[in-house]
Parts: sequence; C-alpha cells; structure tokens
Amino acid sequence: MILGLRRLAAMAAASTALALAACSTAPTAPVLVTAQDGGELPPLVPMRRFVANIDYVDGHALSPDGRRLLWAQTVGTDIGLAVRPTTDAAVLAGPGVKTFATGTLARPGVSGPTYSWLPDSHHVAYLKDFSGDENTQFFVLDVEQPDARPWAVTPWPGVRSAYVARGAPGSARFFFASNKRDRSSMDLFEADAATRTVREVARSEDDGRVLAWIIGTDHQLAGRIRQLGSADGSDEAVELRNPDGSWRRIRTVKAFDFFWPHRIDLQNGRLWAMTNIGRDKSALVEMDLVSDAERVLAEDAEVDLDSAQYLPRQGGPYGYALEPGLPRFVYLDAALGAEVAAAVKEARGRGWLDAEPVVARPSSTAEDGRQMVLRAVTGDEAVELLLERDSARLTRLTPPRKPDAGLFSPTEPFAFKTSDGLTVHGYVVRPRGVAGPVPLVVDIHGGPWVRDRWQAASFTNTQMLANRGYAVLKVNYRGSSGYGRAFMLAGALEYNGRMQRDIAEAVQWAIDQGIADPQRLAVFGGSFGGFSVLAQLIQQPHDYRCGIDVVGVANWPRVIERWPPFWRNRHYFAMTYGDVAKPDERAAMLANSPISQIDRITAPLLVIHGSNDVRVLRQDSDDVVAEMRRLGRPVQYMTFADEGHSVRKWRNRLALWREVEDTLATCLGGRSNGFDYYQLMPR
Repeated sequence: MILGLRRLAAMAAASTALALAACSTAPTAPVLVTAQDGGELPPLVPMRRFVANIDYVDGHALSPDGRRLLWAQTVGTDIGLAVRPTTDAAVLAGPGVKTFATGTLARPGVSGPTYSWLPDSHHVAYLKDFSGDENTQFFVLDVEQPDARPWAVTPWPGVRSAYVARGAPGSARFFFASNKRDRSSMDLFEADAATRTVREVARSEDDGRVLAWIIGTDHQLAGRIRQLGSADGSDEAVELRNPDGSWRRIRTVKAFDFFWPHRIDLQNGRLWAMTNIGRDKSALVEMDLVSDAERVLAEDAEVDLDSAQYLPRQGGPYGYALEPGLPRFVYLDAALGAEVAAAVKEARGRGWLDAEPVVARPSSTAEDGRQMVLRAVTGDEAVELLLERDSARLTRLTPPRKPDAGLFSPTEPFAFKTSDGLTVHGYVVRPRGVAGPVPLVVDIHGGPWVRDRWQAASFTNTQMLANRGYAVLKVNYRGSSGYGRAFMLAGALEYNGRMQRDIAEAVQWAIDQGIADPQRLAVFGGSFGGFSVLAQLIQQPHDYRCGIDVVGVANWPRVIERWPPFWRNRHYFAMTYGDVAKPDERAAMLANSPISQIDRITAPLLVIHGSNDVRVLRQDSDDVVAEMRRLGRPVQYMTFADEGHSVRKWRNRLALWREVEDTLATCLGGRSNGFDYYQLMPR
C-alpha cells in the first residue's frame, strides 16, 4: 500500500514501460489459449494493484466524542494513519486531513485492534510488530500534534503486548496486557498518554494463570478467565471481581467448552457472552449476575455465531454476525436495523452502492451512539458511510475502489458430502471468460481451528489468481472452526488422514462439477495449510502439478516442543496431533510429518518462510528444501529476513506474489503479468 510512490512510479514507468510491457506471458493451458485467442479473457491487472494499492482508504473509526474520524491509508511509501474532522468527512485530502507515517502495523487480530482512539478523542494507540516475531509494541500519537514523536508505551524488547479496553471517559488511558514479567502469562496494565506513565493493575500469578482480563462498563477491572490447573486443558474459571477485590466464580469451563464474556455491566447486574457449554454450536447469551441464570439471545442450527456488537456505554447486543455461506448480520434492535436499511437505500439511490449489500452493519460508533460508521459490502466492493442518526445525514467515506465490470469473479459458497457422510463447506472462485474445466489452485487455510470466509470480488489475492486464469478452491475441512464442536472434534488425530481426504474430495467435487481440469491442479497454503500442501503432494490423491508451501509445518514434534510461551491451547494440539510427551504418540507424529516422507514429493515445490516466525520455525522449511535438493527434486526457496508467520510488508508481498504468479504460470499454464515496475521502488 503506497501513496508517495506515485512520483517514483511515474519516473520508473517513463523509462521502462515499453520494456516491461513485453514481460507479461500468455497462457499455455489450452482452454486459456482458446479464450485468449477469442478475446474472452479480461485484462491482466498489475500485481501492484493487489499488494500496493495507492488508493487504499479503509477502516474508519469515530472518536468517542464523534468529532473526528481515524482511518488507515497509504502515507509516503508505506501504510499509515490519517485523521480529519467529521464535519469534513467527505474530504479525502487537504489541510483538514492529518497523516501519520506509522509504517506497517501489526497483523490484525493477533494482539487486538491495530489502532484505536483513546477516550479523550485526541490520542490514538497503535500496534507494531517490527520483525514478525509477534512481540507487539504499543505507540500513542497525539492527533493535535502531527509532527510530535509518538510515545513508545511498551519499549520492551522481546515482550508481547495486547490491547484490552479503553480507560475512563475523557481520559487518555487504555488497558493492555503484557508478558513483560513472565513470557508465559499476561499481566494487566493501564497506560496514560497524558502523563506518559504505565501502571500495573493486576498480575496473573496472584491466583492462578489468567487467560483473559475483562474491563467492565464502568471502565474498571470487572472479570477474568483463570486456568485452574498448570496443564493446558485444565478447567477454567470465569470470575467476577467483588468490590473488596476478591473474586467470585460464575462459571467453570471444561477443556473444549468456552464461555467468553463480551460485556460486564456490574451496575445493572448483567453479563453478555458467547458460549458453547451444553451445546454443539456457539450461542449468544445474557446472564443475570444475581441469580446466575442464563438466557439465550440467539443461536443457529448450522453454524457458530461469529460475534456480537454493542453500543458504547451500557446495554446488551444490538445484533450478531454469522456465516453459513454468505455472511449475515441479524439485528436484535429492530429500530437500528431499520435505520441501517434506510441508509443503505439512500446510498443506493445516490449511486454509492450498485447492488444490495451482501451484509451491512455498523463498524464504529461514537460514545453517545448518535453517529456511526456503516460498512456495506456488495459483491465487489466495501463502502464505508458516516451516518448521523439524528439528522439521517449520510456521507460516503471511502473513495470508489470498485473493479471494472467483468474484471473479477464472484465468490460462490458450496457444500458436498464426504465419503464418510460429513457435510463440508467451502468457497470457489472461477476465472472470467473461460468455458469448461480450467486450471485449479487449491488454497488451504491454516489453523486448523479457523475457517475460510466469503470475500467480495475486489482486489484480493484470490481475485489475482482468478485474473490469471485459475479457479480457486477453498475448503473448510473437518477440524475447522465455525461449524460447531462436533465438526471441529471430527479432526482429532486426522490431520494426516481424513482432513487431507476432505481436501482431496473437495478437489474431486470441483472436477466432477466441470470446474477443474484434473491435469492442471496445484496446492497452496500457509501454516497448517502449508503442511497440507506437503501432505497432498506426498499422498498424491490427485496429479498435482506443483505446490506452494508458505510457513508450513514439516516436523510436528519440533513445532509443538518449541511453541511460543504465550500459547495457551496445547490441549487442542494434543487432541488433534497427539501428546508429544508420550513416546509412542511422538513417534507417530514424526512418522506423519512431511520431513519423514519428503522422498515421495516429486512435483515442483515453492517454499516461502519468514525468518522470525515463532509459530513454525524456519528450520522446518530449511529441512524440506535441503532434503528436496539432496534428492535432486525441483524446489525454489524464498525467505524474508524481516517477516514472521505472515508476510506483512508490501514490498515483500509483492516479491512473494510475483514468484507465486510465475510459478503457477509455469506449472499450470496460466497468465503472468510479468515484472512489475513497483519492484524497482526503494525501501
């Protein structure tokens, strides 16, 4: 994502455009050759549009007082943040917009939100991960002093910190957790940007190992989730803090149950949470803190509920999200749902949305609840809108980034029955302008305790692959989250068995549906997905032409014995892979590891790894590549010295995806746009 590179790009383009234009390669797969000769294929989209988008403006957040908007955009030659008054909400540039060159932010979700307003509405906290080792650090900037140096809140080498909650209204405070004292546990701290001080609020060691801290609606420590035993998989206690500082247990949670409080309102005696205790699919519940009685507010028979959303201050959820196929947001507050629907209708009337959104919901709200940022996602674009509820005034915040008509392809949900009768879901994207079976890339998600989700047909890596002529298949194989407890537990000890068969049977489904050419198949994946790439190439259920392994596991015992000290889900690993402390199970894990079967891989392999990966050490990929080379098998290796378990920096992502593009063009016969002049840009 780059903005200041426009001038540099123009200079580079002026001297190299003609030469670089000749670097694109035509397809060699017969079906794509026919489509190209007939003029049916859409134009090739340059790789930079997918990884270095100069027009990126997204993630708007309202300040608590509703007077300012904060968002992410490109600043200089990297990602940054920008702020403007809500009175100038439609202004994308000018004296009212202040920009901050933060550099690449931490991976979203690893340690909470990557940026957030503080309660005083003029300080912003943001999160950095400099080398990819997940030792995230907080910084705070003052939006009223754009030239001032940000405050380094946690300048602690080798320490991981995570956002917890805002502090008291009007203050410049926020709560965060950090493993500064003990790398295996997270203590609770409060930072104050006004005085540039940090104080310790509570320690994990005081009474057992704390897994989560919960701040109440009074902006004080209200609850915690504590592990009762020293071993992962021990019972967990959900506890409320009494006025005298003692703790009261309200729930005991077993190993594969969960009870995650979203909001604790001690004044009104209510708690809201997501839980799967006593059920297969997660449900949204309200708990009476006097009687401990629980009331179900929402649940679904097909999938887990994903999340719930709340207005600031107090009160229960106004809606919840789920994704059985396409994403949905269900409003429990019918009046608010009607307001959002009216805003969507107005946006469509103004031409800001060219179709009814797949999903539309608030993404940020001012403290008084009277202003909201709405995020409406159509089939091919995400549009953010500012809604002023009292006047019903609506302002578009994001500039148009909608791809040209006919350029990209819709993401289609699918489901099929496996050979043992399980229903497995997934998503498929087909290339434009091609009739009949086409080359297929199987994109395997990691985890395995996550899931693939629907995406709009915008500037994503999936759409890049489809633009090159490939169908892209994503499979939520057994063991994935989101489909209930039984579906996830069906993956127990099946990581090299039924999980891999689910992936292979999904590929067969795509072949049977006339989507995939069985002679032109490739596998791609990261982390557990990278392991699955190696497993698919070893087991060879199909004639895969090549594989792309990104930070993939090759040696399960080593990964589990060297996991990061802050991980607290070891019992999930034991359930899925076995107990590494038991010699017979450890031996089975090693036998099921790709490093023990590399000699069975004959297809060309591209291996990619970040040197600072703490989840899967680079040694796994080093060993795979060394053994492939010893055997004389075709293998390419890319490493990134400044990345970890994910490749975050845009220049690295450009290099990565250019290599992927050319690798697939060679092995599957799709198109390549060739050298991208942004590859010339300085660091």
